[in-house]
Amino acid sequence: MARKINDYFELIKKHSSYCVEASDFLEEVLCSYDPENIGSYRSRMHEIEHTADSVQHDILNKLSVEFITPIDQEDLLRLVQIIDDITDALDDVILDIYMYHIDTIPEKTAELSRIVNRCVKALHEAAGELKSFKKPDTLRQLLVKVNDIETEADGVYLEAIHHLFGSTSDGKTIVGTKAIYESLENCCDLCEHAADVIEQVIIKNT
Repeated sequence: MARKINDYFELIKKHSSYCVEASDFLEEVLCSYDPENIGSYRSRMHEIEHTADSVQHDILNKLSVEFITPIDQEDLLRLVQIIDDITDALDDVILDIYMYHIDTIPEKTAELSRIVNRCVKALHEAAGELKSFKKPDTLRQLLVKVNDIETEADGVYLEAIHHLFGSTSDGKTIVGTKAIYESLENCCDLCEHAADVIEQVIIKNT
């Protein structure tokens, strides 16, 4: 019986699709937030994160018995871990809202959530192009897109923090809002880290 060949490029694309599902949901939540629904928000995001974890474990199990992989196994492992971290970071935003009893979404949150969603989707596109790492023109354009969006997020985050600490908000609000902004910005940072891993794959193989 022939041994089944694992398509790690498709598996990574599938794994990153749950980042997109989570970021779509997060944007929806933050652009039309209802504090009465925080319980259902948590449950839905946890469901997405749990499904993504299952895909991650499947990939790791396959890699644990694999002798030959299309790119370095170490790079695959790093990429899979960062993609999982992105889903966790998106979940963290909802958890921050819950933990800090946020009833009114901060001013820049919706804007940042839209940027995060664009960044995650650009990374997902790059994951879909990873199979073409030996002819990387399109892939490199997508990596540049991820980096550009991450830079845009940095600028919005900087202004959001500046405005927050210049406001008359009480201490509790400042702490909670800062945590939300940081979690959102972390999502884009992780997308950039994943893009860096993909860039290293290109460099190693071309």
